[in-house]
Amino acid sequence: MQNENKSKGFRAFVKEKGYYIVLLLCAVAVGTSGYFLLTRDRAAVPETPTESVTASTGVQTAPSQKTADVVATQGDEPTEPTSATRLAVQRPVDGATVTGFAADHLAYNTTTRDWRTHEGIDLQAEAGQKVTAAAAGTVYTVYEDESLGMTVVLRHADGYTTHYSNLAEEVNVTAGQSVAAGDVLGTVGDTACVETALEPHLHFAVYQNNVPVDPESFLGGE
Repeated sequence: MQNENKSKGFRAFVKEKGYYIVLLLCAVAVGTSGYFLLTRDRAAVPETPTESVTASTGVQTAPSQKTADVVATQGDEPTEPTSATRLAVQRPVDGATVTGFAADHLAYNTTTRDWRTHEGIDLQAEAGQKVTAAAAGTVYTVYEDESLGMTVVLRHADGYTTHYSNLAEEVNVTAGQSVAAGDVLGTVGDTACVETALEPHLHFAVYQNNVPVDPESFLGGE
């Protein structure tokens, strides 16, 4: 009789508190599952600091050669030629300057109708007029520039190059040839597509170590 009463009391307790018991069991199950999942993930993906890998292998990543070259040249700024290294230059054609040097600012281009730099000067000339070397040197290259047309580039001492553009298609020199000041390079043409609005002229430029320099400073402009 006593056991029967205990059984009835237990069933009554379960019936009354069953909802809370189920809720508690669910919470315990969720917490247990989360714990095992967390410990399993940590075991599967061990933390490996970069410093530990470097110390154990003894291998360090070095910058690429390209990056090293860039870093090595940082801080180098172009400088104007000094009087000690100034190239002796004569006018390649006997004509006035019709378009000035504008490498450090924008100038209006009447052909393209926009503002752009102009890394040289335009010297007035007649179509077919002979173009001569402004200084003694070696023909570095002869090519047709997509903007400035047929071009001859001479290489000189101290990192100088002189550039003669808007030439006629046929030129008088070839790459590797040595020339003296006054030697004929070619004739004035009309091949510079970005300067067709101008009268016949020679586009003449001077560079030192690939930096454009105002040709007028060599031709009596300074």
